[in-house]
Amino acid sequence: MLNEDKVKLMTRMAIYEKRKGKKVMKMTKYFRGDYVSWNMIKTAIAVTIAYAMIAGGWVLYHLEYFMENLYTLDLVDLIRKVLTYYVILLAGYMILSYVIYTVKYSMAMKSLKRFRGNLKKVKQINHEEAKGGES
Repeated sequence: MLNEDKVKLMTRMAIYEKRKGKKVMKMTKYFRGDYVSWNMIKTAIAVTIAYAMIAGGWVLYHLEYFMENLYTLDLVDLIRKVLTYYVILLAGYMILSYVIYTVKYSMAMKSLKRFRGNLKKVKQINHEEAKGGES
C-alpha cells in the first residue's frame, strides 16, 4: 500500500531537484567565503569591462573637444576624476555583490537542509514500512 506522506515528500523533493537542486548542489561544493569571493571577482571584472566601455564611448563621443583642447586640458585631473568614479562605482558593486551572494548562499544552504530533512523523513518512513512488513 502506498504511503501518501512518502509520495508527497518524494514529489516535493523531485520538484526541488529539478528546479533549484542543480544550482544549489553546485553552490554547496564551495565554502561560503570561496563562493562569495569568486562571484565578487567576476563582478569586479564585469564592472571594469563595462566602465572601460562606457568611458571609451564617452571619450569617442567627445573626441573633437579633446582634440581641440589637447594641450590645455589638465590630464592629471581628468584621470584622477575617471579613477575616482571608477573606484566609487566598483566599491558600490562590490558591497552589493557581497550582500547578494552571501544571502544567496545562505538561502541555498537552508533549502538544502530542508531537502536533507525530507530525505531523512523518507528514510524513516521506509524503515517503518520495512518493520511493518516483517511482522
